[in-house]
Order: sequence, then structure tokens, then C-alpha cells
Amino acid sequence: MDRQTTGTANYGLTLGMNLFDGLNQQRREKNALIEKENREWQYREVEQSVRADQITVFNGYTNNLRLLRLEEENLKTAAENLEIALERYKLGNLSGLELREVQLSLLDAEERLLSVQYQAKLAEISLLQISGRMEEYLEIE
Repeated sequence: MDRQTTGTANYGLTLGMNLFDGLNQQRREKNALIEKENREWQYREVEQSVRADQITVFNGYTNNLRLLRLEEENLKTAAENLEIALERYKLGNLSGLELREVQLSLLDAEERLLSVQYQAKLAEISLLQISGRMEEYLEIE
């Protein structure tokens, strides 16, 4: 008796496709477009905010530079006033209290100048930072 065994393998492939998905694909596409537009609006908003910050900081910086020039002139004037006051004091035309007030005026002018210099430097650093050029400042120093 001769037995032959044949081994057969069956392979199958099933392909399925939804003909109607309840308009989910169309809804997902619309949501994706809306999300894209939202991201673009957010980007523009941030961009405009950065520009506004740059303008504000730049205006502060230029104002501080103008103030710096004024305070330098005030310091010169206060120093000249002190020289005049010292001469008047030596001649006896000015009391010690009045001389002290002129000296305090000079010290106040120096303090204001230093304060404006500090504010101008802070504004300069902020301007470099917001414009992305902080590395240039760090290399200079």
C-alpha cells in the first residue's frame, strides 16, 4: 500500500475598505486646516509681540542716551557752580551751609549720571538680548 501525503497550504488575503466612515476623514482634514491656521496666527502674534518689545526697548535705550547727555551737562554745570561757590566762600560772600548745598548738588548730579548710565546699559543689553545678538556683546566685553 502506497500512501502519498500531499501537504497543501492555503493562503488568503482579505482586503477591506470602508466606503463610508461617517465623514470622519473630512472632519479630520478640516480640523487639521483649522489647527494649521491657529498655529500661523499664534506665530504672527508672538512675532508682533517681539517686535513691539524691540521697539519699546529701543525707545527706552534712545531716551536713556538723551538723558545721559543731559545729565553729563548737568554734572558739568554743577562742577562749575561748585568752583564759583568755593571762590565766593573764600571771599566770605558765601556761608558754609550754602557751600554744603552746592556740594550736595554736585553729588546729586553725579548720582543721577551714574543711574542713567546704568539704565542705558541695561536697555542696551535688553536690546541685544531681544534681537538675538547677546553673543556679540559677550565677545566684546
